[in-house]
Amino acid sequence: MENTKVKWTTFLKDVLICSLGAYGGPEAHYGVFIDQMVIKKKYLTEDEMIELIALTGILPGPSSTQTIVSIGHKVGGPLLAFLTMIVWALPVLSIMTLLSFLYAFLANRNISSDILRFIGPMAVGFIFLAAYRISRKVVNNFLTIGLFLVGAITTYFFRQP
Repeated sequence: MENTKVKWTTFLKDVLICSLGAYGGPEAHYGVFIDQMVIKKKYLTEDEMIELIALTGILPGPSSTQTIVSIGHKVGGPLLAFLTMIVWALPVLSIMTLLSFLYAFLANRNISSDILRFIGPMAVGFIFLAAYRISRKVVNNFLTIGLFLVGAITTYFFRQP
C-alpha cells in the first residue's frame, strides 16, 4: 500500500538522517529507525515496525537495510524503495571508505590512535539503548520475559557458535 501524502524528498532526507546517525549494527539502527521513522515522522506505527524487524530478522542478509528499504516500499512503492537503498548505503560506504585510511593517516603523522578509543564503548551504549527501547515493546508477558532471560544468559555464557 503506497502512501502518496509523503513527499519523497522529505522521506529521503529522513533516510539520510538515519544513515548518518545509525552505527553499531542492526540493534542500534532499529533504535534510530524507531526514533526518526516511527516517533518523529510517523511513517509507520510501532507495531508495524516490530513486524518488519521480525520479518527481516528471519531473512538472510542485512536486516536493518532490509527494514529501511521495506519502509521506503511501504511509503512510496518500488522506486522509492530503490532510492531508499541508495540514500541509506552511499553515505555509509563513503564514510567507511575514508575512515579505513584513518589509522594509516594517523600513523604517518605520528599521531596517537588513542583519540579513537571511545568509539567502541559509544557503539555498545547505542546498542544497549536500542535493545532497551525495543524490549519495552516486545518483552511484555511471562513467556517473552523467560525467552529474553534464557537468551541473555545463553549469550553471556556461550560466546562461541
